[in-house]
Amino acid sequence: MILVTGANGQLGTELRHLLDERNEEYVAVDVAEMDITDADKVDEVFAEVKPTLVYHCAAYTAVDAAEDEGKELDYAINVTGTENVAKAAEKHGATLVYISTDYVFNGEKPVGQEWEVDDKPDPQTEYGRTKRMGEELVEKHVTNYYIIRTSWVFGNY
Repeated sequence: MILVTGANGQLGTELRHLLDERNEEYVAVDVAEMDITDADKVDEVFAEVKPTLVYHCAAYTAVDAAEDEGKELDYAINVTGTENVAKAAEKHGATLVYISTDYVFNGEKPVGQEWEVDDKPDPQTEYGRTKRMGEELVEKHVTNYYIIRTSWVFGNY
């Protein structure tokens, strides 16, 4: 069974449509069904769904707001929430796909050069720092995981 967090966000919505097209069996949750900042609720949902694969799309993505008025929410979702999902994934034997960002880097690479997986992260924003912390927590708590560092996401939704 596949579990999709942040299912009503832009990426989660696109992923649900893709899974539908492929006739995949999945459970989609958003904050109403599973507040990722609530460790007990996360564990409860994992115990009920029994996922083997989790796409963790839930995130605080208001990059500018994360610098001031959204700072606490940014941390709660991208760090605490990700840690809760990571621990539950490990406890319940699921592979975790964590969606991160290019904001974990400082942006100073010359034009035309791509970021490599071994490049040293150096986030310059609160959003980048919290997503990097999320990566570290996934690496710390989960045996089977993938971290996807994406840039600007666009689609129909």
